[in-house]
Amino acid sequence: MLDNDTSNNNNCNPLKLPLGDLKFALSGKDGVRRNVPALDEHWVRREKPFGSYPCLMSSYGRLKSGAALEEWTFAANNCRQDMEFLLSLSQHEFWSYMVYEESAMAAIVTFLQRANPYYKQPEATQDKELEQANLLYGQLLDLVVRLLMRLCTAEESDTEWISPQQHSSLLYSNYLISVPMLFDLLIAVGDAETSNVELLRQIFEKVLRLQPEYRKDLREALAFYESAFLSMQIQVENEGCEGAGGGAPLDADLETPYDDVVLFAMDCAYTLRLLLLLCPDLLENIEQLRLAQSIANFYDMTVPMLYKNIYMVNPGASSLRWLNETRQQFLFVIRRVVSLQIEAGRGQQLVELLQECLSAQTFVVDYQRQFPLEHDMEMLLERCPNIKNYKVDFVIAGYQKALSSCPGGIMADDMVSNLDTEEEDDEYEDEDSSRTSPLPSAAANGATRDIDLEVTAVLDVLPDLGRGFIRRLLTRYENSEQAIAAILDDNLPPDLAQMDRQEVYVPPDPQDKLQRQTGVRHFNVHDGDRYDVLTRDQPECIIKQGKGLPGAPRNAEQLLDDKRDLEQLKERYQQYAMVEETPLESGEYDDEYDDSYEALNEGQAPPVSLLRARLQGAASNSAYEAQDQVEDDEEESSGSGSDTEAAKRNGRDFCENPEVIRARYQQRQMAKYGQRSGGSGGSGGGGSGGAGQQSGPSVVGAPKGQGQSQQTQRNRGQKEAHKSSRANHNRKAGAAFKRSKGMMG
Repeated sequence: MLDNDTSNNNNCNPLKLPLGDLKFALSGKDGVRRNVPALDEHWVRREKPFGSYPCLMSSYGRLKSGAALEEWTFAANNCRQDMEFLLSLSQHEFWSYMVYEESAMAAIVTFLQRANPYYKQPEATQDKELEQANLLYGQLLDLVVRLLMRLCTAEESDTEWISPQQHSSLLYSNYLISVPMLFDLLIAVGDAETSNVELLRQIFEKVLRLQPEYRKDLREALAFYESAFLSMQIQVENEGCEGAGGGAPLDADLETPYDDVVLFAMDCAYTLRLLLLLCPDLLENIEQLRLAQSIANFYDMTVPMLYKNIYMVNPGASSLRWLNETRQQFLFVIRRVVSLQIEAGRGQQLVELLQECLSAQTFVVDYQRQFPLEHDMEMLLERCPNIKNYKVDFVIAGYQKALSSCPGGIMADDMVSNLDTEEEDDEYEDEDSSRTSPLPSAAANGATRDIDLEVTAVLDVLPDLGRGFIRRLLTRYENSEQAIAAILDDNLPPDLAQMDRQEVYVPPDPQDKLQRQTGVRHFNVHDGDRYDVLTRDQPECIIKQGKGLPGAPRNAEQLLDDKRDLEQLKERYQQYAMVEETPLESGEYDDEYDDSYEALNEGQAPPVSLLRARLQGAASNSAYEAQDQVEDDEEESSGSGSDTEAAKRNGRDFCENPEVIRARYQQRQMAKYGQRSGGSGGSGGGGSGGAGQQSGPSVVGAPKGQGQSQQTQRNRGQKEAHKSSRANHNRKAGAAFKRSKGMMG
């Protein structure tokens, strides 16, 4: 062991060497002198380890009292003595304790982790013990801040100083100062006073200047917040049992299962706001990590869900007030980001950020209500005139429209007012309607749920449960699938897990609701409806007084003599007398002619005799067919001309006489097919027909030996070629005619 310790002597470093080069010459009991470095484990001579600091608050803002407060006072006094001991050491001894004594640094870290948040300071009280405890806590916080300031100080005097390289290595390599510790320091000190802000700014500037690696750690810490928001959302969806930090301890005194996640969210919000206040150069990192968009999405999705779940469990919980404070701090964070972007002239990035946040309607409404965007956009256009005006106008119009479409008041007021109104109804009706109460958020939909249908769906899978228990369960979950999954996974909230699963559902009595509305209790099946004569001045029914109904017959004779239906029929048929019937005169239409089977249209088939003549002449040579075609065209043109003349002649008629139409049609048919049909009384030579109409082409010709004409020879050839189709009483032609008329068989 070395004796003759002269380390406390101010003249022990006459050469004014830095801590890394300084050594002390000490002699041991054997008289041998040795040189001991100034930063060495030799200077750690304390045998008793440094104590750990317990938190002054028992749980969630409540201070300890009684025996627990006395225990805390004893532990806090020991911690104060340890901090005073560290501050009283010389520089090389102080750094030796910090580097080689783990309990010394653990005491500082433990205090910062368990310190009272500056936004949850205990209120003033008349209790002397609590006043002394608050005073002792203030002394401890002052000592810890002084220790951190000493860690950040490289030169304490001319003979006690550390080189910058060694100083930064000691802080970063030995984890004497870390980013989590700085975050805890922000929450412990806060910005309640201006002096606190200046003190924190000095510590951050010194740390970041000594070791640039801390900036990299800060960027990684900012990236952690995205996973923190996701963790809180998972915990809210899992009824506060899993998620942020693994959930609250089982023995914690909780008002709701969501107290832990609300405090965690509030801690994140305050830390981000103070961090942007002290380190504005982190703006680029926030933009790269899209942290502002993550805050807006968390504000829009998770915060309304927290409000709803907390109020359903305990309407008077303190976490509702904490959550409202958290919302305010998140708005300040975004406000700080917007201000920094305007100061830095990053107009394009700001406009893009505000456009992306438009999807989070809840955030947009609250931000526009508290910080009207049009004022910021005016300042932005002055600093960045190159920004396109239509983009700025689009953003301003989007935020103003979202605010105008949302009812007044903040989200907490809307939530409380909606649920207070529903409490007037039955208990089950209140639970069902609260699931669909209008909230200014995207998470709440306005659709009405069919609770009975969802109860049936749950009973199909779990028939052993009671309807009352299922209805209570469905008030906590969005649909029946989530409720079934929670039961099968045994992941029910604590209050529902202890309920009777065989609870029977008793439907609410509508008479009770009617009695609250009207003040009168009835026992009629029509109570409260449109036929109720007791509650409505003009019911939609006939009030019967005495025998019979108003306007009804008084006896059977009057009923049988009622001829009102016959009079109605007579009036109906009298309407048909409006058509005048006049005697047949010249030029009038005679409907005695039966034209049921006449081919009145051009598209219908010709008569049987004409069709037979056409089939027989189908095999004529091309020259003959061409000649016939020319003749047909001429006839059709002449016929169309006659039709035109007839139309011109009878153009004054509303409807042409059908007899004239039939006569004209028959004339066209005879002109078209009459020349091709043979005469019935054809005689003799050449096959030239007589005066009568021919029945077909002549094949007799002249007597034998006198020669035959070409027409007769052609007719004979046609007859020979087609005689098979004309045999057996023309059955084929008859069948073709039937098919043309639409007849079968």
